[in-house]
Amino acid sequence: MPSLFFLKVTVIPRQAYDYHRLILISMAKMPQFLSCSFPIRCRGGLRKCLLLLWHFLLVASLHGSSALWSQRNGSTEIDVQVRNPDGTAAPRGIHLRLESLEGGSAGDCITEQGGRCHFRPGASGMYIVRLNELGYKEIAVHVNLVDSSRAYLTLDLKPDSRMTLPAPSGAVSGDSISAMELSIPENARLEFEKGQSATKENKLDAGISHLRKAIRLYDTYPMAYTLLGTAYLEQKNWKDAESALQKSISFDSNSADAYLALGAVFNQTKNYPQAEAALLRGLELKPDASAGHYELAKTYWALGRWREAAPHVRKAVSEMPDLAPPHVLMGNVLLRENNHQGALREYQEYLRLDPNGSMAPGTRQMIEKIQKTPQP
Repeated sequence: MPSLFFLKVTVIPRQAYDYHRLILISMAKMPQFLSCSFPIRCRGGLRKCLLLLWHFLLVASLHGSSALWSQRNGSTEIDVQVRNPDGTAAPRGIHLRLESLEGGSAGDCITEQGGRCHFRPGASGMYIVRLNELGYKEIAVHVNLVDSSRAYLTLDLKPDSRMTLPAPSGAVSGDSISAMELSIPENARLEFEKGQSATKENKLDAGISHLRKAIRLYDTYPMAYTLLGTAYLEQKNWKDAESALQKSISFDSNSADAYLALGAVFNQTKNYPQAEAALLRGLELKPDASAGHYELAKTYWALGRWREAAPHVRKAVSEMPDLAPPHVLMGNVLLRENNHQGALREYQEYLRLDPNGSMAPGTRQMIEKIQKTPQP
């Protein structure tokens, strides 16, 4: 008479564990997870059944490993739907930016027909989708691609009633802007869209090649120059990034995105006076651009003008509370204001949001120093 055993199988969320640990966790922590049982008839006794169990778990672990490897190597996606204030689909041509949690760009997207954008970050992680559109409030949405490989977002445009900018001399009207966009040759637009798609997938060299072709076909294409400058910025090619963004501004003097990106370039090259000028102009065009306020705060901090940095970093922290790096700069400002407990809270918040971030080691040292310093 063959022995009858019941094999308990544990289903483990594959994103949460490294595949090397799956087998041990399956054997050691069965009561903590969803489980099911089914009968297995074993003619070789308990030993043979245990070998069968081991084989089953090995296959399951390899399957989990394959899925996890796929998520970590390019299968993450973000689908975005942009809507007008009345709920209808937004038009094509709205620029969205994907940033890593530490603030670096992870891609750009221009809405297609129907107000849709699609990002493929290329790796799991924490991201921010940011929308900056002249005449509307900035939108920044935190996206978790650690626990899931795909995210769906809906962004609703909200008019900014404070944006009542006078039209500069020689500036084109809204109707003529539409006419200018319609005048872009189809082959140039096609190359631009190819470049935009490539940069979304972090294929920067291919994206740059298509954007340069778009500009050769239509050499007064401000949006192409802006995206090209952003791609060069990602490659840390400061010289070409500056050149492309300056070109964009020369064709569209009201491009807040180009000014703000140019300010970020100047911050990277430590050309702080020009960074200040570009960022102030960008914020004049788009006062609620939180990322611009953070960049300007960094500029003032580098220039030793921490009191001027304070209101800008406060605005950045207030409007982007889930973005970790501004909390460190906020902590630095609070230390200058002799508010040690406030600084401690900001440093601790940074570590809560991004415990393994690039500024984490220095932040932990600052926390230790504050805690060891006698408080009055």
